[in-house]
Amino acid sequence: MVKVRPEMELAGSFGVDAGLCWIGDPCYIMGNDASHRVLSWKEYCDSLKTEGQHEKGYSAPLGYGIGMAVQTGYGDGEYDVYVRRTEDGRIAEISIMFIELDEIDEEWAESPYTTDE
Repeated sequence: MVKVRPEMELAGSFGVDAGLCWIGDPCYIMGNDASHRVLSWKEYCDSLKTEGQHEKGYSAPLGYGIGMAVQTGYGDGEYDVYVRRTEDGRIAEISIMFIELDEIDEEWAESPYTTDE
């Protein structure tokens, strides 16, 4: 059982059917005036291959600073998104758990997740 640190707030969730999550500003890739517009799913998938997505588990397939593609653990599914806010309510951090870890070592001590023992 996984518990979330109390300062983290469930913001929602998103579904995955491609085994990856895109993190970036949509204005760079959507619309006719987008600076790095992707015209098709095939074009996007081809860019993943050139960036070594499968070897590393993450990449910047459309160029540095445009966005990140991150593999989603076991692939397809629905993933919860948590946020942590500043004192004035601005979002300071987001967190998404793709795989629940049974054992969390010292490296994960600062993770927004803790095990319920």
